Amino acid sequence: MKYFSIWASALFLLFSLGCNQSKVKNENHHESLNHNQLRERLTDSISKYKALVGLSVIDIETNDTFSINGTTGFAMQSVYKLPLALAVLNKVEKGQIERNIRVFFSNEMLDKYAWSPLKRQNPGNNFYMSLDSVLMYMMAYSDNLACDILFDLVGGTTEVEKFIGTLGFKNIHLKYTEKEMGEESSRMYVNSSHPNEMSALLKAFYERKIINKINTDYLLNLMINDSTSHKRIIGNLPIGTKVAHKTGTCQESDSLINACNDVGIIYLPNGKRIAIAIFVMNSKESYEETEKLIAILSKEVYDFYK
Repeated sequence: MKYFSIWASALFLLFSLGCNQSKVKNENHHESLNHNQLRERLTDSISKYKALVGLSVIDIETNDTFSINGTTGFAMQSVYKLPLALAVLNKVEKGQIERNIRVFFSNEMLDKYAWSPLKRQNPGNNFYMSLDSVLMYMMAYSDNLACDILFDLVGGTTEVEKFIGTLGFKNIHLKYTEKEMGEESSRMYVNSSHPNEMSALLKAFYERKIINKINTDYLLNLMINDSTSHKRIIGNLPIGTKVAHKTGTCQESDSLINACNDVGIIYLPNGKRIAIAIFVMNSKESYEETEKLIAILSKEVYDFYK
């Protein structure tokens, strides 16, 4: 009986190990299958639209990643204001720019920008504005005048690209200001990013690896309380879902949406956070339908990770 008991215990142990190994294999297969199913749903949705789409997602907690056309260059448009804001705040932390600086807006500069919330809400000649206010106009209102004056403040687009490059992001390119892109529309395609790099930049930003906690929370708050389109990443999400995001847009004609983008951090109900970057380039759909596509993709990603 003693030997029988030992053999029975050994067989039970082997059986248990086998079951556990099978369980691990099944769990891994389940995760892979889920990703495959997500890819099928997303590619099916994308196939209904005449546009080039890039999408990249990172689960900030687990580092689980997913992408479609993740290493293709997409025109950023105003999405590039996020790297610029990070460069400005990095220089503030290093003492290279004073936080309480008053930024000067001359009549000559104001006359170069026909549309600008900053200009419209601050009528007058030759005025000064706090750095925080300029950052707010750029990030919350996507103001191009605020953007270009901040490029001047940090030393130009090359300086911002160099800063982003030192962080390890070699495929986020900033060459032209808003005014320069307005002078020659093809330049927008040079200011480009891979979706994978933009989502990784968002993750590093959220994790306080680029600027300190105070400035990270400050910038996230500007992105949460923005006044640009809420019909993209936010569009189909449950009401009240918190999203810190930055849009980017260019439409040269009724028949072509050159760029319709949205990137940001989605705060999920399960406590997780995901970094998401969705770029749509050269869409032949209407502006409304192009925004709708981003909303559809965002909701499918949200449902997968929630």
